[in-house]
Amino acid sequence: MRIVRLADCPEVPWRNGGGTTRELHLEPDLRVTVAFERTGAAFSDFSGWSRTIVPLGAGFSLRLDEREAVAIPPFQPFSFAGSQRANAVLAAGAIEAFNVMTRDGALAHRAVGMPPPAAREGRFRSLLCFVARGRVGCGALSLESGTLAVAENAADRADLARATSAPDAILLTFEIEASAPETRSPVAP
Repeated sequence: MRIVRLADCPEVPWRNGGGTTRELHLEPDLRVTVAFERTGAAFSDFSGWSRTIVPLGAGFSLRLDEREAVAIPPFQPFSFAGSQRANAVLAAGAIEAFNVMTRDGALAHRAVGMPPPAAREGRFRSLLCFVARGRVGCGALSLESGTLAVAENAADRADLARATSAPDAILLTFEIEASAPETRSPVAP
């Protein structure tokens, strides 16, 4: 199991310079980050990707494609296309948000509860568990707030499924899967 602590990840500017992020886990078709938004700037364009954002602490509103802003409560996942023009409406100052992004046609992601449901045959890629608040026991490991656990095999997935958490803990758990064959991009010969 791969363990990544938010505090160990350097803060880097967004592609468009409008905010900063800490990159917890990066693969060619998967991005897991925590973004820091201080000004209500436009989000970076991630056309060809599916995004889910989860407010950490304070909730906020998200305006997509110049439509009316949608309120997103704290710790509630909200999914949208990476091609949509998005910006946060900051009513209470700076915000922090957990993000999962997968490249369309290669991978898909979905928020799941704990313990996670059984993996779909032949599709499981990884299980992500971010400790947004509190502490989680996972075997011999104690995962504190700001820690991401990445399970990439059946044994690690089973360990995460048996994790125990403090009563005040908030876990953000996402299943990462290979896209269904009918949605995968064609491979050039």
